[in-house]
Amino acid sequence: MAKLAKKTMIYLNLVNELICALCWGITIRLILVRHLNSEAKVVKFNTFVFALMVINLAVVLPIFAFLLKNLPSQSVSWQSALIVTTIDVLSTFNLILFCVFSCCTRLQKCPPTVQDFLVLGAAVKHGQVPPVLATRLDKTIRCWKMHSSAKVIVSGGTVQQARAAEADVMAAYLIDRGIPAIKIVCETQALNTWQNLAFASQLIKSQETVVVTSDFHVLRARTYARKMGLNWSFVSSKTPWRYCPLTFMRDYLGIIRDHWWVFCGSTLLLLLVELILL
Repeated sequence: MAKLAKKTMIYLNLVNELICALCWGITIRLILVRHLNSEAKVVKFNTFVFALMVINLAVVLPIFAFLLKNLPSQSVSWQSALIVTTIDVLSTFNLILFCVFSCCTRLQKCPPTVQDFLVLGAAVKHGQVPPVLATRLDKTIRCWKMHSSAKVIVSGGTVQQARAAEADVMAAYLIDRGIPAIKIVCETQALNTWQNLAFASQLIKSQETVVVTSDFHVLRARTYARKMGLNWSFVSSKTPWRYCPLTFMRDYLGIIRDHWWVFCGSTLLLLLVELILL
């Protein structure tokens, strides 16, 4: 009977590790689908990613805790469960911290003195401003009304055979909502966040600059700015809920990609501490 229970837990561990890999693997695969051709697909993909993360948090991690407690100590299955659990716990915990930090960035208010606003671009669809980008531009409009002498730099090039540069579409949106065209400067070459900041810095000479981007994007954009020596302020816009899972996960995994050595080092250190204590 004890042998049967042991074999059952070994199989349970293998299944749980597979589910864990699928949760993260499918999420990464969906993130790589950059352009969705309908709003229904956007909602479907975001709901699916949210469900995968809930399964990971509410099902996979508790089962790992049960297995680590009940599998024979130092067995191959126990060691395998420990390694996968450590990686999963660290990834999930950091994701939660990232989400909390991103939401807190919404509390940041615009500085009392502003000479330039820089709005970071995002993909446009058929020459139209999508909802996530619209929230950035709406935030910019609200801030600009308090600092109407400031210029607004919109940054974003033509990405993946789009019909128009992101910056041109963003400028048209701002003009339609009351910001004079003379106050807007378009930077139409940047194809990613690093280029947004680097190319815009060639147009901006003042340190009294406020970068406007989405809440999930602030951490990565601010990190890039600091690397470039740009001491700019950041304000963020609230991401519509139906877009949160994919957008938050995309930037979170982007941060891990940019700082993979920190993540790997933290994982190895945590594993070492666990093995010493156990």
